[in-house]
Amino acid sequence: MSSEPALNRRFGPRLAVVGLESTRAFPAEPGYTAHESAFIDQDVEIGDGTSIWHVSHVMQGSRIGRDCRIGQNVVIGPRATVGNGVKIQNNVSVYEGVTLEDGVFCGPSMVFTNVFNPRSEIPRMDELRPTLVKRGATLGANCTIVCGTTIGRYALVGAGAVVTKDVPDHALVFGSPATIQGWVCSCGEKLDWQGHTAVCRCGNGYTKNGSTVSPTDRASSKQVKSMNVPLLDLKAQYDPIRKQVLAAVERVLDSHAFILGPAVKEFEDRIASYCGVEHAVGVSSGSDALLVSLMALGIGPGDEVITTPYSFFATAGCIARVGAKAVFVDIDPVTYNINPELIEAAITSRTRAILPVHLYGQCAEMGPILDIASRHDLAVVEDAAQAIGAQYRDGRQAGGMGTLGCFSFFPSKNLGGLGDGGLVVTGDAELAERVRTLRAHGGKPKYYHKLIGGNFRLDAIQAAVLNVKLDYLDGWTAMRQANARRYAELFAASGLSESLGLVLPEAVHAESGVARYHIYNQFVVRLPDRDRVQASLGESGIATALYYPVPFHLQECFAELGYREGDFPEAERAARETLALPIYPELSEQQQQAVVEALGRLGD
Repeated sequence: MSSEPALNRRFGPRLAVVGLESTRAFPAEPGYTAHESAFIDQDVEIGDGTSIWHVSHVMQGSRIGRDCRIGQNVVIGPRATVGNGVKIQNNVSVYEGVTLEDGVFCGPSMVFTNVFNPRSEIPRMDELRPTLVKRGATLGANCTIVCGTTIGRYALVGAGAVVTKDVPDHALVFGSPATIQGWVCSCGEKLDWQGHTAVCRCGNGYTKNGSTVSPTDRASSKQVKSMNVPLLDLKAQYDPIRKQVLAAVERVLDSHAFILGPAVKEFEDRIASYCGVEHAVGVSSGSDALLVSLMALGIGPGDEVITTPYSFFATAGCIARVGAKAVFVDIDPVTYNINPELIEAAITSRTRAILPVHLYGQCAEMGPILDIASRHDLAVVEDAAQAIGAQYRDGRQAGGMGTLGCFSFFPSKNLGGLGDGGLVVTGDAELAERVRTLRAHGGKPKYYHKLIGGNFRLDAIQAAVLNVKLDYLDGWTAMRQANARRYAELFAASGLSESLGLVLPEAVHAESGVARYHIYNQFVVRLPDRDRVQASLGESGIATALYYPVPFHLQECFAELGYREGDFPEAERAARETLALPIYPELSEQQQQAVVEALGRLGD
């Protein structure tokens, strides 16, 4: 297994987070991460939680805020300024004179200029024209922003557009030269107008005055109280990338390579790089990823696997399916992940592996878990089905720390396909080859079977769709994190923690990067009177979800394990008290206000 994660270098000393709305000092140890091939000059400012990928260069005097995702082959020029939560895709150069406010998205290979009429023979760096991209704007792939322009708040510049003049707030522009073709909500949806007003389906309202559009202060109290807020809005994610997804699917259809093939290989290679491991093997689902991982390790009857009693059923189900015994260890009451302090006492001579879960998008305490596994010569299989993109405190990626890591691409996940899909990552070449063999019924070559496997192959169409979505994953994560921070602000102002006993996820209160890098696949709160609160929210049109109301040790199918109620009190309490609120990337501020106000009416 490779000991070198892909995203493993830290540079410093860290100076300050560079938000365009706030700046604060940090302790001496840097809280950002960078690939070992990245170049970070001296005298730069990089905020907590920021990731910098392969062969990118952050030049002297530049400033980058917190929770940014800097892709491969990106240059941040001298004295360029990048705000918080900015996503810069591959092959982009942010030159001197460019300022990106918070939440800006720069698509792959888009171009900024900084000199209006450059000549190689005539030095003109003293003629720089500044470019400002305001909060929340999206710059599509391969577009060009001519220097001296301002891109308005939440504007959307189409792919390939050439922008030669200022773009107003919320404007949709495309073409060469780019012209206004419509207006978009802060959630990215195109607005339909009724006279001079428009209300997006997310609930945000807008007014048009001549050639400008501005959001209304907020909907009336009646509108907010009656607003329907879904738990997840897949359409809001799909619509902006619809053409890319359809084109990717069409390429698979034209190729007739429907099972495995080039699309799957491309996706495997990209995920391996993303997770900082050598090998990735696409499989049919997250559940099958867990199952085939245990099969590859040779775990079976008579063996024991230590895991959590509080997770999706596949975590424990896969252990039973290979004939092994699941041994449960209670959870940490704050993170809901397995409590590493209780693991060693559960180890016996029959223990073969530890199976931690990175629940809700937050990494389990992998440092002590890996230490325990090393001392007892145990495999570690990470259930990272809810956590692609999450990082442990040292910058290592979820799934890339253990012997094997398992992912799910079920449509509701933060990286979801058009159906079931999964993947296994590992740094062990022999294990990777066993997984590849097992996913095709154990035949190698075809029809010659040394192993008994199953049909665990990833469809090419799913891989093609996931290849498109992978480009947006870090940007969607930044949006989820921004929504989590907004919830924290709204709840703090509401006083609901006292009136309802509401407890937010720990990482909301922690500074990003200090403890864990949470991707908020779910935003799970704790409420003593959970069931009454959920029923009331439903009546107000607020969708919620109750995850795992019955811990594994109390499930009927595991009765033969001999556990009883009270054996794992923290898992049982979490099952009674936790509730997931909407957190998807496109969730609007107004929708979050509606959630908090609906809860507030319960606390009155």
